[in-house]
Amino acid sequence: MHTFADPLRYASRMAPTKTAVIDGNESIDFAELHRRCRLLAGGLLALGLDKGDRVAILASNGQRYIETYMGVPAAGLVVVPLNTRHAVTELKYALEDSQTKVLLIDRDPGELADCVNHVILIPDAYDAMLSAAQERELGVDVRESDLAGLFYTGGTTGKSKGVMLGHRNLIANAFHYMTTVPQREDDLMLVMAPLFHAAGSNGVIANISGHWEPRSHWPRSIPRSHSI
Repeated sequence: MHTFADPLRYASRMAPTKTAVIDGNESIDFAELHRRCRLLAGGLLALGLDKGDRVAILASNGQRYIETYMGVPAAGLVVVPLNTRHAVTELKYALEDSQTKVLLIDRDPGELADCVNHVILIPDAYDAMLSAAQERELGVDVRESDLAGLFYTGGTTGKSKGVMLGHRNLIANAFHYMTTVPQREDDLMLVMAPLFHAAGSNGVIANISGHWEPRSHWPRSIPRSHSI
């Protein structure tokens, strides 16, 4: 049984000092990525969230987006990556339809603040929350069949629909990605597509999973990679 907690845990154990994320002038290793995801879990759960509650993110690509994408599902919550190109009415619809409790955002939330219980601005309020949080163990009472993310479609033929993807769905997709996009251990992955879209986020789990140690679970042809 595999959940989002597993690649984070094993990457931090097997390659703690290897570079995990480079974001402008910032760089963190896998041990720090795992620690910050545990702090994110602690900060969000301290707000009174329960298993399965929705946490949305509306932001440009960056380190904190990757932490949210991985850490929220690993904590038993559900991540809702919002399309930065959607209009306010479309974003409000997604927040209300998903019953999102917390919005992580790197811009003025405006009317969106009325749709959620908590708004946390990236990076300042986000980092302050992590600084004050207690680390929480990831993967506790989380099953691979649990919902991991809600991904809202473009709504070109009607209202946008929240596509429900579980831990098993997204981790299996990472394995498929790695069989078609081989990576060497010293490769760097440049994420240019927006992380709210599969084209951007598809390689995130795969890259972290490059240090997933239970080798019996790996297809023999998949090389190992270490950085995002």
